[in-house]
Amino acid sequence: MLVALACSKSGGNNSPDPDPGNPGNPGNPNNPGNITLSITTVSPDKAESGTVTITGAGFNNTASLNEVRFGTFTAPITSASTTQLVVNLPADLPQGDHDITVFANNKFVTKAKAFHFISWRVSTFAGTGGTGGLNGPGSTATFQWPAGMVLDNNGNIYVTDLNKIRKITPQGVVSTVAGAAGRGSVDANGENARFNSVTSIVLDANGNLYVADQMNFTIRKITPNGDVTTIAGKAGEFDNKDGIGANARFSMPYGLAINNTGTHLLVGDHNNHVIRQIELATNNVTTIAGNGQQTSSDGKGLQAGIVGPGSMVFDKDGNLFITEKGGGKVRKMAPDGTVTTIGGSLSVNFMPTHAVLDEDKNLYVTYSGMGKIKKYTPAGVESNFAGNNTGTGEEEGPAQTVFITRPEGIVITKENGKTVFYVSDAFNKKIKKIVKE
Repeated sequence: MLVALACSKSGGNNSPDPDPGNPGNPGNPNNPGNITLSITTVSPDKAESGTVTITGAGFNNTASLNEVRFGTFTAPITSASTTQLVVNLPADLPQGDHDITVFANNKFVTKAKAFHFISWRVSTFAGTGGTGGLNGPGSTATFQWPAGMVLDNNGNIYVTDLNKIRKITPQGVVSTVAGAAGRGSVDANGENARFNSVTSIVLDANGNLYVADQMNFTIRKITPNGDVTTIAGKAGEFDNKDGIGANARFSMPYGLAINNTGTHLLVGDHNNHVIRQIELATNNVTTIAGNGQQTSSDGKGLQAGIVGPGSMVFDKDGNLFITEKGGGKVRKMAPDGTVTTIGGSLSVNFMPTHAVLDEDKNLYVTYSGMGKIKKYTPAGVESNFAGNNTGTGEEEGPAQTVFITRPEGIVITKENGKTVFYVSDAFNKKIKKIVKE
C-alpha cells in the first residue's frame, strides 16, 4: 500500500493520522503532530568543526525520526527533543553558506542561509587568464605559464613565468624582474637577460634569487638589483657530470631548495634522476642522491631510485621532501641521506611538482597532472586539500570543488593572523589565493 506524505515548507499542520500508534498523532507525547514545525535559532551559525544546535518547535523526541540537512548534506543527529536538535556537521560539507532543513512529523521547514561553514576558499589573486605577459594590477596583468613560486619577507611573490621572472606585491601588482618573451641564454641585467623555460625558484638570506633554467640545462642567479649570471651548467649542453660552475652538466633541471644553513643549493636534476648539490661559495656541483635509474626505490644516497625529481623543500630538522615528478610519488630524504616514500601514486601522469610545509610540519604538494593539491600530515596521512578534476569547472569557490587545472608552484604565509596559500594555476595563467573563510 502506498502512503502519501504531505510536506510543508512553512511547517504548517497536516491532518493527523487516526492511528494512535502513528508518530504523527497529536496524542503521541513524543511527537505532537499539531504543533507547527519551525526553526528559530542555529548555534553556532558559523564554524569549521564540532556540533550545531538547532532550536525550534515540532521536532521529534526520537532522533532517528528527524532528518537534518545542510543544503543537500545530511547531518548526523546526536540528540533530540521537541524543541532542540543537536547535530554533527556533515562530512565533506563545502565552504560557504548553507540552508538548514529539518524533516519531522511528515513536515519540513527550511531556514535559508542559516549556517556558514568555515573552510578553505579559492579566489583569483592575479592574472586575467589571457596571454601576453602584461605587467600591472592583478586584475589586468597576464602570464604565460606561471610555475615555481617563492615568497620574500615583505610578502612579495616571485614567480617563474616561462622565460621570465615576475614579481607580485602583496597588493597584487605584477612586474617583470628579469627575462623577456623570447627564449635564449643571456647573462645581463633585468629584462635584457634571457631564459628558456624556468621552472623553480628559491631565495637566499641575502635576497638573491636562484632559478632552474630547464631547457638551457643551467642554474641561474639573480641579484637584488636584477643582475643575472649562470652559476652552474652550460647553456645548450646536457649531461650528467659533476664539476665546478660551467664544467658541470645537468639534464632538464627542475626543482631547487636551499639548505637550512644557506650554504648549499640542491637541484632536482629531472632527466638524470638524481639530486645534485651546489656549494654556493665555490659553485662546486656534486651528486648526493639517486642512482640515475628510472625505477623508484628507497635507499641511502646514491643507492636510492628517484625518478624524475621535481621540486624540493627542507623542514626545520633538515629533512628534504622531494616531489618525484616522473614517478608520481612524494619522497623524503633524511639528513643522513636515507630516502623513503611517504605518499603518492605509481602513475607518472599525476606529476607531483612543488611542495610547501606549514608550521605544524604538514606537507602540501601540487599534483599538476591531477589538478589537485594534497596534504600529508607528519604521520603520512594523505588527504585532498584543494582542487577537483570533475564537475562544472568553477575556478573560484570552495577549495574542494574548484578546478585548478595545472597547479604548479605553492607558497604559504600569514596575513592578519590567517594562514594563506598562493598557488600558480599554470594552464589557466593565474595566481590563486586559498584562505579559510
